[in-house]
Amino acid sequence: MMAYFRFQFHQLLTNRKNLAVIGIALVALICQFVFFPPNTTPVELPTATVLSRDRDKNIAFVNESHGPNTAVWVPSTREFAKIETQMLTAQKQGKNKAYVRATINYLGFLRRYAANPDAQSSPFHYPLTYYYENRQYPDADAAYANVVLTQSLIPLAKQAHPDVSTIHQQTFWQTLFRGALGGWLTALLLITILLANDLLTSEQRHRSIARSLPLSPWHAINTKTLTVLGTLAGAVTLLIGVTAVCVIPFHGLGSLTTAISNFAKNGSYAYVQPLALGSALLMMLGLTVLLMWLFIRLNLLCQLLFHNELIGLVLSALLLFGEPLYFMQGLAFSVPQTAYYLPSYMNPAAIVNGLQNFRYDTGQMTPLSGVIVIGSVIVLLEIMLFIVTHRRHAATVK
Repeated sequence: MMAYFRFQFHQLLTNRKNLAVIGIALVALICQFVFFPPNTTPVELPTATVLSRDRDKNIAFVNESHGPNTAVWVPSTREFAKIETQMLTAQKQGKNKAYVRATINYLGFLRRYAANPDAQSSPFHYPLTYYYENRQYPDADAAYANVVLTQSLIPLAKQAHPDVSTIHQQTFWQTLFRGALGGWLTALLLITILLANDLLTSEQRHRSIARSLPLSPWHAINTKTLTVLGTLAGAVTLLIGVTAVCVIPFHGLGSLTTAISNFAKNGSYAYVQPLALGSALLMMLGLTVLLMWLFIRLNLLCQLLFHNELIGLVLSALLLFGEPLYFMQGLAFSVPQTAYYLPSYMNPAAIVNGLQNFRYDTGQMTPLSGVIVIGSVIVLLEIMLFIVTHRRHAATVK
């Protein structure tokens, strides 16, 4: 079995397609840090320049003469300018705790008064980024991001000396989670599919070697699965190392006890609760490993049944990218069963922090639900693989 494992490992690491996939992923990650860093300050936290500009504009508005239509906004604008001044003063004096508290007040003010800029019903609005990106529900997305950020800042306001990088969500651990939420896990699952897509068909070129090894088809596919997982573990370690080099010297490692926000819903009551970053990363890792196993086994089953790479690739792509085929904002409120569709669980980070609960307007899309949904499909695949590999005259190479 070890000889077959070494043979498979050699096959994976000398396959030009596999090397190209891992190499492209590495280059893409480095380019992202150079051109589009995944740990940029959230748009909800304005820079000192933006704060100064907006504060000066608000003070000028307060000092102007007003008619009955605009005079109503003078008290709230004066309050907002005061909060912005507090944030600027705390930033300049390096008083991080005071800055966090002022920021919480800043975000709370926007929740009370912000309106869609096109409606012109309020002079205050959420970051314009949400309205420039052609989102279907920009107000809801902006309000969700506001609440989530507020809840992650509240524990920092209780610390004596909160770290600036932690406030801006730029530490190493925070970057890993934000990157995973932003598409890294989708890329990892795509790499998994591409590595597993020709595990059996590529062996056709080495029939004599494969047939000479006294290994049953069941043990052969299990060895192949472990080989792919081992290769992916090495690739992920390399990519994490690149992230560490790009982040830790500038923003530090951070703490695994740092709170992130988790959106949940109980009936009609929605709420956001804190969740330790370390726990979130562990749950995210567990769901990701389950998905990697699922895609590897799905591709192996398709290759055993059809002796073709394309069918497994198409089915995997439908699972990984198929959610937009049925998704609508708040879908699970009217169609509850959609909370258990497998494509809805393709981003474990969005499951862990409750983003999918928010998008589907449900409280059912939890990490436990993810384990049940993904695990059920894996059990089905394992039964089918066992049957296929234990048929009479079954073989991985024809």
